[in-house]
Amino acid sequence: MFWIRRRTRKEEPPANRLPDLEFLALVRSGLEEFAPGVTQGAQLKGNSLISPNGWAVAVAPPHHGGGAHYDLAALPDVGLQPDVPLFMDCVVPVSTDPQDAANTWVRTAGACLLELLDRREHFADHAGPDDERGVPGWHVITSGAVGLGHDVDENRRLQDALMEANVLHRIADSFTADLESPFFNGVKVFYGGSPGAMQAEVRVNGERHEAASSAMAALAMPEPTTFTAVRLYALLLPVPSSSGEPSYPTARLDLAPASVQTNTHNNGTACACACDGHLDPEHPGFDLALPHLIAELSEEERKRRVTSANEAIITAKGIGNFLKVRLPVRLEDGRTVVYLAWVYLQAAVIADFVQRIHNGNLADHRFEGLLCNAIGPWGEDVLRAPVVLGGQRINEDGSVRRSEVLESSDPLLSKVLSEDWPTAFVLGDRFPHSPSG
Repeated sequence: MFWIRRRTRKEEPPANRLPDLEFLALVRSGLEEFAPGVTQGAQLKGNSLISPNGWAVAVAPPHHGGGAHYDLAALPDVGLQPDVPLFMDCVVPVSTDPQDAANTWVRTAGACLLELLDRREHFADHAGPDDERGVPGWHVITSGAVGLGHDVDENRRLQDALMEANVLHRIADSFTADLESPFFNGVKVFYGGSPGAMQAEVRVNGERHEAASSAMAALAMPEPTTFTAVRLYALLLPVPSSSGEPSYPTARLDLAPASVQTNTHNNGTACACACDGHLDPEHPGFDLALPHLIAELSEEERKRRVTSANEAIITAKGIGNFLKVRLPVRLEDGRTVVYLAWVYLQAAVIADFVQRIHNGNLADHRFEGLLCNAIGPWGEDVLRAPVVLGGQRINEDGSVRRSEVLESSDPLLSKVLSEDWPTAFVLGDRFPHSPSG
């Protein structure tokens, strides 16, 4: 591919655009935060980030949108010479921090690259041709939706709207005839803008697809109240008629399961003990430092919005009120993993909770909220699940035992709470000792 080597520019890049290698360094940083260990040994050469495991990311010549855009080519298997298969995507900084633009790519197209090489649904979702969220005739790897606006609530609302719209499944007839790659086809879905000036765009293999974009616009998704944009990315792999499995690249990732790679994850998960990174095998647990909505904020935005915070309650202007609770998960070996997670509560609910503490009548109180963290191997599938809380009490020393997640109307979270789970599935190999060991 001609852009793997350094190209000669006809003109100087815009002053606010980073040189290619500097931007790729931000991409590398974002990938490493998203999947610790994935960039080990990766080198920045020419205008490419090249992994010793056989994949690469390169900055391509500007394709559209002006010089402020970064057009990125993801090459899952550079060993397939001379015509290395790739998929394209572009990002443009919408804030003063170019790391935000790099992270946008990482969590959409980059997540699809990682999942294509990992294939264990640690980084993106899979859907077969017959799935309700799939595309007939194709195997789909889909990232989550990433919000690009400055209003957290509107970002979340449009992210939910985009995912609920099931766009690729509903507009499949408008673009699948143009999927030509025998390896994988990259499809970007973009939706957003200002009130009264919304855009819906679908790009297929880097090019705007007019029929698909029009079909998406016809879905009439809700408008935001202020400028907001969301996007997701998908890879569509052809499925051979002889089998139900697509043909994957020969290159593979060799990473530990995402839930056991590190003591601190993207959602602020850390070991729940003062153990210097080595948890008590008899009582494993995880302390999720921040609610998902707070962890997503920049440090500057967090300082501006968070009005009060302690180890039990966080209040953030325009975002909500959060209470830290216990979420127990039983293991098949007899142990219980406790996640110290955050739950969103309506203002009246948390005010009543605090008043009950002052009045001494908190015991046996049950109340409702929404789970605000991804949990263990179930990840974001349980994020925002409704929960019923209780089990708190006033201890003899006057302290208040944390409330506990008792039940949920969400089918998956209800199963998480009520069943015994294989130890290896929940903990991997971090806690190999059983209570009898």
